[in-house]
Amino acid sequence: MQRIEKALPSGAGPHYRVGLMDTSSSPSPTIDDGERRALDALREALGSDFEILRPLGRGAVATVYLAKDRALGIPVAVKVLRPGKAADETARKRFEREARAAASLSDHPNAVAVTRFGRLPNETPYLVMQYVKGRTMEERLKAEGRLPVPEATTVLAEVASALAAAHEKGIIHRDVRPGNVMWDEEKRRALLTDFGIAAVLDADGSDSPRLTQTGELLGDPRHSSPEQLTGVTVTELSDMYGFGLLGYELLAGRGPYEARSAADWIRAHLQQEPRDLRELRPDVPEPLADLLRRCLAKEPRHRPSARDVARALAKQTSPAGGTQAGHPEEHDLTKLIKRRVPQIVLIVAGAGVGLIQLVGSLNDLLPPKSQLLTVIFVAAAVLASAVIAWFHGERGRQRAPIVERVLLGLIGVAWLAVTIVALVE
Repeated sequence: MQRIEKALPSGAGPHYRVGLMDTSSSPSPTIDDGERRALDALREALGSDFEILRPLGRGAVATVYLAKDRALGIPVAVKVLRPGKAADETARKRFEREARAAASLSDHPNAVAVTRFGRLPNETPYLVMQYVKGRTMEERLKAEGRLPVPEATTVLAEVASALAAAHEKGIIHRDVRPGNVMWDEEKRRALLTDFGIAAVLDADGSDSPRLTQTGELLGDPRHSSPEQLTGVTVTELSDMYGFGLLGYELLAGRGPYEARSAADWIRAHLQQEPRDLRELRPDVPEPLADLLRRCLAKEPRHRPSARDVARALAKQTSPAGGTQAGHPEEHDLTKLIKRRVPQIVLIVAGAGVGLIQLVGSLNDLLPPKSQLLTVIFVAAAVLASAVIAWFHGERGRQRAPIVERVLLGLIGVAWLAVTIVALVE
């Protein structure tokens, strides 16, 4: 038998999470009179299509039942808004929005499929969805600890693919975290679930319907993006911040920040730089660590898109597209172009050539050796620009502060030494 567990931060709005877990020894939740009447209405609405077997569990907003699809002979999960919430228009609209968002992704292999949506005679909404025999990644992490790097990379690639599909349909999940990623034990794949607080964007990019009020925080502060915490406009890049946090937890067994309270988490998301993932787990490939680091950029525009992340991770998980230890095979020239090193160096070199020509034209007016000193300066500037471009040229920040400072320091010392020699001779 399965159990549905709920994850609701204290004081949060009507936010619920459905997670399916194979726990045959767990007792079924009891049913009160109101829910018994709702169950009878549900059985009447489903008619002969589905047989309700037993309740699996309940959250603050919804109850989920194990049912059987009579035509196909397969188990399904039926989720229905609880009687006390049926009159709450906001809760009802959120429930319906989850159904629409999930249904639009039902054909994606890494999203929990919704097969039917309807309303009971009293207008209480319900939905029929895929029954998943497995556990959430949160439950797996608690039971097993951090995942092996190859498996974690595969899970992340699958979640990124589901997010990319959602974003292409104008859906922002807004609650990407281990508790909302299912692990299907039978098909050995990850499934993104729970679109209970998702935003569905109109063609102009606005949130429709607008069901959150100013200052209302939905979800857990531990897994919220800076823009969710500050109340600014949330875009699909907010999901990529949650994706970065998910990656750290799967690979390191912990988040990128040191925090104990909700206030600490909020402060960390807004102000702190994430810890280097390879310090927490040295066997994580540098390309993967760098990708997750860029997902955690404070500025949304510095984060990669879900589609870009899915493509990058697909290369790392593909036997033909990677090298040992999961490193993607990427030519050195491709890396340089990706980090815009040639472009930046050419700009600096061009400016340097112009400066050298200018000094040459004024040679009679300037002190001796001015042109030679200019050439030495330009050469040092070109080398320094190459170093800076390597660490900061790509979208987002590529952090290697100690190495960068050492290299820039060596270039500075070399420039100073050569300058002194040129002046002495």
